[in-house]
Amino acid sequence: MKLISKPCGDLATNCYILEKPCGELIIDPGMEAFEFVIQNTRNPLAILCTHGHFDHIFDAKKLKEKFNIPIYLPKGDEILVKSNQFGMLNTPFEPDFLVGDKEKIIIKDWEILFHHFPGHTPGTSMIEIDNIMFSGDFIFSGSIGRSDFDLSDPNLMKQSIQKVLKYPNFELFPGHGFATNLDKERTNLKYFLNLFD
Repeated sequence: MKLISKPCGDLATNCYILEKPCGELIIDPGMEAFEFVIQNTRNPLAILCTHGHFDHIFDAKKLKEKFNIPIYLPKGDEILVKSNQFGMLNTPFEPDFLVGDKEKIIIKDWEILFHHFPGHTPGTSMIEIDNIMFSGDFIFSGSIGRSDFDLSDPNLMKQSIQKVLKYPNFELFPGHGFATNLDKERTNLKYFLNLFD
């Protein structure tokens, strides 16, 4: 598997492109991701969204229409992509598939598993592909996602941190910032967990 990424837009949201001979997957195509995707794909197969905030989905509809490919969104976040959230999403859309916790998706040679970690949004998920996790705005290098937005839930974020701390180590590619791994983040996660008490 080949993986490339670019921080896109004013919020430097990481858009990821994963490539195999069968075709590419696009993860979190946010603001200004369209040209990056166009220039780096030959046979895109699907758009995968870690959650529904505008900076992670801004160019999803445009890419869907360009390539005639489906959008996969975690269950619970459909309300976000159907509305002009924060006055920033000019092109609301209907996702093609709503994906539940631990729901496995097979697209040609790709095996994809969504892990539901609500708190930042109702549907926030990490997407597992080839033993790598794409964490969106759940976990960053040295930090976690905010839980003070509309539709965020600090209690669910606390439960999600407790849940992920039980996972074995994995490589982690976040929605913003640099790649890390779970073992490196355990101390930070425990620190943030204590702040919810």
